[in-house]
Amino acid sequence: MGESLTVATPWYPAPNHPFGGAFVRDKVEAVAPLFTDVNVYHVEDWPLPKEPLVGRIDRRKVDELLLKEGPAAPVTPERRGPATVTRIPAPIRAGRFYAEYARAHEHAVRTILRGRRLPAEVVHGHVGIYGGWVACQLAQPGARIFVTEHATFLNHILRQPDAREMYRDVVARCTAFFCVSEVLRKQLAEAFPEHAGKLYVVPNAVRVEEIPFRQEPVTEIRRWLYVGSFSERKGVRWLLEAFGVCALENRDLELTMVGGGPLHDELAQRVVQLGLQDRVRLLGPVPPEEVTGYLHSHDVLVHLSRYETFGMTVVEALASGIPVIVTRCGGPEETLSGIEHVAGEFVPVVDGVVEIVEAYRRLASRVDELDLVTARKSIEERYGFAAVREQLAQFYFGALPAPQEV
Repeated sequence: MGESLTVATPWYPAPNHPFGGAFVRDKVEAVAPLFTDVNVYHVEDWPLPKEPLVGRIDRRKVDELLLKEGPAAPVTPERRGPATVTRIPAPIRAGRFYAEYARAHEHAVRTILRGRRLPAEVVHGHVGIYGGWVACQLAQPGARIFVTEHATFLNHILRQPDAREMYRDVVARCTAFFCVSEVLRKQLAEAFPEHAGKLYVVPNAVRVEEIPFRQEPVTEIRRWLYVGSFSERKGVRWLLEAFGVCALENRDLELTMVGGGPLHDELAQRVVQLGLQDRVRLLGPVPPEEVTGYLHSHDVLVHLSRYETFGMTVVEALASGIPVIVTRCGGPEETLSGIEHVAGEFVPVVDGVVEIVEAYRRLASRVDELDLVTARKSIEERYGFAAVREQLAQFYFGALPAPQEV
């Protein structure tokens, strides 16, 4: 449409973290056809030494590196798909405050720009306190500024007074503010009721068109799959314990857990204690393009997160043609809205295995009631690239829709 887009984000796939921020990249690639030029400023946290003097020296050294030019410059734009991506280090002191992190991100981008402004008519920041702050501080006069919030740690940001006021300023200054789910929008509307009319739900974009649908329909719930972090918030302990109970009832059950994280060794030890070494596989992280293969070779995705703002893997599982067992933890209630019965089973967020085991039994007993074709169609209509592109185009280039009710 003759205009350019600049994106500011703390999350984006990079050589040192190839799977990080894939959902931001997907949203960028979904809207790229709307613009003549797309630039991404990916600001990465670089932890500084705890000793203050050493930290100040390191910060100055990073600034010197950022100002270098020419082929030997450590920060150079690279073409990644339809976007030009500039990865920028932001020295931070770990364990500090979100307001300090935000200013570090702004300083890093400001240094790279050498006094210029972000070069676009449309500027989109991801994560309010990070990319959103950068967008509002550095967009050129007259630019239309949009911000998307994804963060599961939003409540921690809003508890810090300085960060909360910076966040309020971001919401006030942007053209429109997007949340990937209603649970986030309600949280922000309660925090900043004076700006509730600027808050809209615009979901993540999912590559539904590129996810092949499983050729053979699911006929039994035998092979369980988990894809994600091995962390407390993901409920992986209860997943393994529930599988152990179900495995006693059905000796054909298998569980594959794909990912990594702080609980890996504990989970591996528990597998041995349960005597499930031949039936449980703990695999490392895999590239996003390999996830579909695992989905197609299993019968159900089991995700028991304590809290999710969206739940990309759950959506991808349904798009691939397998059902899900998932907790009512925020985002999934919205992504499965209207297709719950044909897509799988919900369980409450609780400590224990009873509800999980019962959900498995229910699903195993009614496989013939599933309709994964309908589930995929619903997912594509709401979260496919074309759907999200159309929704964002209305904001980028048209009149803002009427405010959504809280």
